[in-house]
Amino acid sequence: MQRAVIVWVVLIFCVSCGGEKIPKGVIPLKQMPAVLTDMHLADGQLASLPIDSARMRRDAYYNAVFQRYGIDSTTFRRSVEFYSSRPYLMNEFYGDIEKKLEALNLAEQQRVQKKYEVQRRMDSIRNARVTDSLRHIAQDSLDFKRKRYLLFLNAPDSLYGKPDPVTYKLLRERMLESVGLKRVIANSEQGHPMPPRNPSVAPKPSSTVPQKPRLRPFEKIK
Repeated sequence: MQRAVIVWVVLIFCVSCGGEKIPKGVIPLKQMPAVLTDMHLADGQLASLPIDSARMRRDAYYNAVFQRYGIDSTTFRRSVEFYSSRPYLMNEFYGDIEKKLEALNLAEQQRVQKKYEVQRRMDSIRNARVTDSLRHIAQDSLDFKRKRYLLFLNAPDSLYGKPDPVTYKLLRERMLESVGLKRVIANSEQGHPMPPRNPSVAPKPSSTVPQKPRLRPFEKIK
C-alpha cells in the first residue's frame, strides 16, 4: 500500500512539472505559432499595399485570421502579452515561424521560376525581342510574389530607390505595434517585465554618444 502511494505521488509530481498551465483566455501553446504565422502573412499583404489602402483593409485582414482560429483581438493581445513575458516560449515560436515563412517564400519562388523557365523554352524559337519582353513580365511577376510573401516591403529607401529587405524581427515588431503592443516588444527582448514609471523621479540625461540617423523611418499603419 505504501509503495502504491509513493508511485502516485511521483506520477502527480511528474504531471505537474510537465509544463506551465496556460491561463484561460490565452491561445493554446500548440496553436499560437500558427496564429502568429497567419498574422505575419496578413501583415505582409498589407505591407505590399499603398498606405491608405492598407489602413482600410487592416481590420478585415486581421479579423479574417481571428475568425479562422475562433478568437478575437482581445484574446490575441492577451496571448501575445502572456507569451512575450516568457521569452523562451517566444523564441521557440519564432524558430518555427521563420521556417514556415521561408518555406512559403521558397516554394512560391520555385513555382514562379519554373513557370518562367517553361515559358522561356517554349518561346526560344521566337525572336530575341519577344523573349526579352516575356522575361521582364515574368520577373515583374516574381517580384510581386516576393512582396506578397514578405521578402520585400513595397517602399523605396532614400538612397537607391529599391525595396527595403524585411527581417522577421521587423515583421514581429510591426505586427505588435499595429495591435497596440509596442511595450511588449521591449519586455520580450529584455526577458523581464518593464517596471512602472515613477513620475516623481526625474529621467536620466540622454547619452552624449551621437546616434546614427535612420535613413528611412518605418511608418506604422494606423
